[in-house]
Amino acid sequence: MSTGGDTQTPERLGPYRLVRRIGEGGMGVVHLGVDGDGREVAVKVLHPHVAADLKARDRLTREVETMRRVRSPYVAEVLDAELVGGQPYVVTRFAPGRTLEETVLADGALEARQIIKLAQGLCQALVAIHAADVIHRDFKPSNVMLVGEEPLVIDFGIAHLVNATRLTQTGMFVGTPGYLAPEIIRDSDITQKADVHSLASTVFFAAVGGPPFGTGTFEAVCFNIMEGRAQLDKAPVWLRGWLSRALQVEPEDRPDARELLKMAKALDPSVTTFHETPPEAPSRTRRLLNRTRVMESFADVLPPVDYDRRPPAREERPPPYVPAPISARPPAAPRPDQRVAGYPAPPPTRPSAQPQARPYTPPPQPRPAERKRYLVGSQFVGLLLMVSLVALAVMMPVVVSMVAIVLALVFRMGEYLFGDMVKRRQVRGSSAADPLLVLVGTPWALVKAALVSVAQVPLSILFGVCVWGVLRWGGGMGVNEAAAYAAGAFTAGLFLLPGGGAPRKAVTRTLTATLRSPGAALVATVAVGTLALFAVMFALGQDPSWEPWRAPETVINELTERAQDSAVGLITGLIGDLLKNLGLGFLSPWS
Repeated sequence: MSTGGDTQTPERLGPYRLVRRIGEGGMGVVHLGVDGDGREVAVKVLHPHVAADLKARDRLTREVETMRRVRSPYVAEVLDAELVGGQPYVVTRFAPGRTLEETVLADGALEARQIIKLAQGLCQALVAIHAADVIHRDFKPSNVMLVGEEPLVIDFGIAHLVNATRLTQTGMFVGTPGYLAPEIIRDSDITQKADVHSLASTVFFAAVGGPPFGTGTFEAVCFNIMEGRAQLDKAPVWLRGWLSRALQVEPEDRPDARELLKMAKALDPSVTTFHETPPEAPSRTRRLLNRTRVMESFADVLPPVDYDRRPPAREERPPPYVPAPISARPPAAPRPDQRVAGYPAPPPTRPSAQPQARPYTPPPQPRPAERKRYLVGSQFVGLLLMVSLVALAVMMPVVVSMVAIVLALVFRMGEYLFGDMVKRRQVRGSSAADPLLVLVGTPWALVKAALVSVAQVPLSILFGVCVWGVLRWGGGMGVNEAAAYAAGAFTAGLFLLPGGGAPRKAVTRTLTATLRSPGAALVATVAVGTLALFAVMFALGQDPSWEPWRAPETVINELTERAQDSAVGLITGLIGDLLKNLGLGFLSPWS
């Protein structure tokens, strides 16, 4: 597989055409892909060395299973997955846009209106995630896409079910330290309240432009998180009460996702009062208040304070770490599993440039008309094949028309079977039961295709008769010549008239899966185009062969001698004679 940064990668993975690479992490590479219907998707492929690791595959399986359980417009859903092949991959909805991290680093902190919309959207996503009995465990700015102004939670790379087997080992954890809940750092019991803490940290970043617990060393950040030393004074005043409730150190002191959403809907930038202590004080706050009351009760017996006496010198601490300007930072390596869908981060400005960050301009999005170009090759080859079939029907009307009926029936049945399977996979992903479902559904698909054909074949016959009449009496053609072109019109009608949509889709789907690159589509176009050209030339230059039937003019003369000279009698007589010569006279209702 080509993993270069070119804009169009002529490779396929399963039924998906890979267009270009849009991200890379420790687990794998994310490609922009196009499915069989021309829709853009994000295809996350494991690195070869990771795919060989059974534990990595288990982690990918966990990711897919957890994401399938969540249904929310604020969560990137899984469309398909292939976990047992030689190259495991996951297909998700493609979200054009930037991550929250990229947006804030490039454009600065969000406005009040955007912060409220972000908080409410993330809370709704968290309600859906927790309703599926799932813990995300890695809420952070780089795992939130901004599609327009709506947030989209991505990358369940380390999510796991509540009460499931722990992914961490003793003394270790997975995630970004600045946005982890204290219980994850302490390696204690992790509940859904951990996501509440991480979500509030993410909203703090959007409102302030930095993490809530500072940007010092790893140990310093973890210490601040476990001590609850959030820099709430940097946040907008109207947001501090909401953040304070969600960033409590003890999980039981935090609200759950639904309560946090209710509080987010009540956020109002015009309310500038910072309510640090809610009416129902959490247990940690109550302990601090009780301690304060105890100190106040003994204030009279405490010795007076000599303010002129300096306190003993404290141990000198190094000055806090001040990060370098964004323009002076070296390019950061890709974070593991940083994104499932979206564009890569904008390149950092050079050190010699101005410190002000440049606005991010994403690559131009393919227009809806441009997305169809991925199907043009297969559709054009299909059109040339139909032209060849029509030309052959003009040359050998009886044989080719019978073959066309069988082909239309087979393609229609295949579309009913495999088209439904593709739709199921887009909803719930691949399943080991898919072959069994195809086997069980074959009889019903055959019956359904036969019933549709029974109604569609007479419609095509009527279309052919109309063409024959126009050419016979309007164009002055002979009976046999007009009948040959009518056979071609009948063959085309099997795929173009109402009821022919299923065979057309089946042909396009088959060609799309077969022509796996633009080069193959070009070769097929030249080969099939040459066949169609020769078929049309032969059809126009020689008399048709009516085997195993007789020439229509001979049959019409015989029927005329029998006084069946009405239009209905002539048509029914022709059909009856044709079925008799084919050995199918028992099917004729007029025999």
